[in-house]
Amino acid sequence: MDPVSGDIWHGNPFPLIPVVRLGPASDLGEVAVRGADSGNAHIDTPLVRDLRTLIDDYFAPPAAAGRRGRAVALVGGFGLGKSHALRHAHESVRTQRPEAAMWIVDEPAQDMGRLYRDRLRGPGDTEQGRQAFEDLVRDYYAYVTAERVGAQEDDPRRETLQQIAEGLRDRSLDPDKVISALRYDPEVMHADLRGKLSEVTEHRRFATALALLLEPAFKRMVWNWLSGEEPAEALRERGITEALGPSGGGSAAAGIDRAFDALAVQGFLYGRVGRAYVLLVDSLEKALDWPEENRRTFMDAFERLINIHTSHGGLLVFCTSPQGLRALRSSIHERVVQLWPTGLNERHTRELVAEYLAASGTPAARSGPAGTGPFEDESLRLLHELTDGVPREVLRVSRLAWQLSEDAAGGVREVSGATVLRAVRALHEQVSFRQVVDDVHEALDLGQWRIASRDPVPARLSRSPGDRDEVLYWLSPAPNSYLAVIHTRSVLLADDAERIAAHVHGLRSAVRPGRFEALLVINGLASQPMQDRLGRAIGSRPLLYRQNDFARAAHEALLQLQRRLLQEQRESGLVELGERMRRDLEQQTAELRAVRRSLAALAVEAQTGHAPVPRGVVAEADLPGVELPGPVRRRFRDALAMLETVTRRVADRTADLRTAATPADLSVLGCATLVRTLTEDFRSSVAGWARAAAPGGATEFQLGELRRICREYECAVEVLPVHLLGGAGPQHALTSARAVEVLAEEVWGALSTAATS
Repeated sequence: MDPVSGDIWHGNPFPLIPVVRLGPASDLGEVAVRGADSGNAHIDTPLVRDLRTLIDDYFAPPAAAGRRGRAVALVGGFGLGKSHALRHAHESVRTQRPEAAMWIVDEPAQDMGRLYRDRLRGPGDTEQGRQAFEDLVRDYYAYVTAERVGAQEDDPRRETLQQIAEGLRDRSLDPDKVISALRYDPEVMHADLRGKLSEVTEHRRFATALALLLEPAFKRMVWNWLSGEEPAEALRERGITEALGPSGGGSAAAGIDRAFDALAVQGFLYGRVGRAYVLLVDSLEKALDWPEENRRTFMDAFERLINIHTSHGGLLVFCTSPQGLRALRSSIHERVVQLWPTGLNERHTRELVAEYLAASGTPAARSGPAGTGPFEDESLRLLHELTDGVPREVLRVSRLAWQLSEDAAGGVREVSGATVLRAVRALHEQVSFRQVVDDVHEALDLGQWRIASRDPVPARLSRSPGDRDEVLYWLSPAPNSYLAVIHTRSVLLADDAERIAAHVHGLRSAVRPGRFEALLVINGLASQPMQDRLGRAIGSRPLLYRQNDFARAAHEALLQLQRRLLQEQRESGLVELGERMRRDLEQQTAELRAVRRSLAALAVEAQTGHAPVPRGVVAEADLPGVELPGPVRRRFRDALAMLETVTRRVADRTADLRTAATPADLSVLGCATLVRTLTEDFRSSVAGWARAAAPGGATEFQLGELRRICREYECAVEVLPVHLLGGAGPQHALTSARAVEVLAEEVWGALSTAATS
């Protein structure tokens, strides 16, 4: 038989589909089911123990102020045992605290009215529960009757009436008999009851219905209405016009509100008299997929229910995913006790396997150390490691490993580590390679990703040895930069991770470090520690293939890698620019040394009172390129004069021979000298261009060449700390920094206009 065909092997001790839900009593593991039901085995995990402690504390004798309510959230991913712990809690309360009122919602539904009518289970589902609820309402009736009796202060029978009132409060007297004996008007007393119930339930319609529950003629009508049916005509005449369950033409949001109102009202009744009441809700996160209106209505109503339980002495336990918890308001988080289940440790994994083997009763299951039957120590270690201890995954892999180990006669002698590896691969590698490629292609369509015109590496490097890893697509988000989308199967062992890392490193070396990123798509299983190991080895987190919205997840991952690639490219460009600047600065070292030697001479000249003509400031007639237009010559002259002024200013500060130039002075001097050299080179280049260009008839190519000369000077100045140059003195309109920053733009404007006019 095909081990993954889905046929039910009744000899297999592990469940075919390990899913637990809040089902009827027959699904609670009371009877060993031959089909290896999910509820047949139970282990005491930390989650179960913590939840049991909270429940036991809730049912402990109440404090002087009354029973303390609480809400408990079991929060975690799928398969971690939240529903199992909730079902165990339900069974414990049902058997050990039968007096407690309990409601169960196995999962929320958009049509909450229909769920309330057809699926929600509560005290009213049994005859004992109905009787207990009627007795509770009768207690309220006795209370209002006692208030009426005890209020007769002027009655000569005052002491007797007080004794009757006490008897009503301690439930030793029947309120109907007292009313009949004292000849009170029953209608008046029922009006008092409706008033009291309106205060307690905070809902007038429910107050009317509950008051009618004590009248035999209305009892069945009221119970039918409380069970979600349409109200009878007699109830409609008394203001109860809507069903709690679905009604024709009603919106889903209205049904949600009515169902939660019913739960709140019943909770009020129990809580106000200090009685225990419990609500269990599973799979709360399913409401997140509803339309916005229904989802918001459900979450608002559920938050009200949390407030009611915590403030009126109830116990609410619900299971949800982390996303479902985040959907609740932050203020609600403070009212909820959060229990976060984790994966089983290795000891609990062994215990889970042993429990299912023991429940099966097969001879092979009873053999082996510690009750683990044919499972070897290595197979149990791998079972825990590869599944991250998730109970559902442990059971799925155990079932298939058992199945793969059966011989022709149907017996199992041993389940080896190799068999566990085969089982994991068979379970998680069921999607075809073609389907993965199609979904990756859909991700490329989402972002209109540009596929490289040619592969940057030879075809033999695109596949790892044995063809176990393959580059599906080479993307080129920027010139000479590449993103590789790599497909691989399950990564289970260290050898798998090392093979993939070697393949990716080989691709990176062949392309060019800093111009390559890889998105590894794993069509199978990789545990969280293995994903972390791969992320460190290849430089990016792998992406597990999952059919739900994989294309969008892959698109988002590619966007992140593209941003990183472009950032690395920019940083690489800056490094290259810095290296070029370093070489340029080295070329100016000799000139800087000469300038430092001239500082001493300038200081002597300043002391003698002579004002030598600044070196470097030459007459306009001596400038090379005198054929430049007058405005251009003046801009070059002003810029060079300002730079000379900066040099003079530094020299004046160090005129005293005993004062050495500071590092800041040398920085300013070096920057000014370098900018001056660049400016003189720029002037020479512009002069050469002007000699070649015909006045009024420059070609498009010549204008492009001028633009290139101006742009190179502009880029060279941008990367220098020209802000250190400071002001140039009152005789100049611009600062030195601003003068050199706009010089290229001014030269371009003047010459391009002159060349085309």
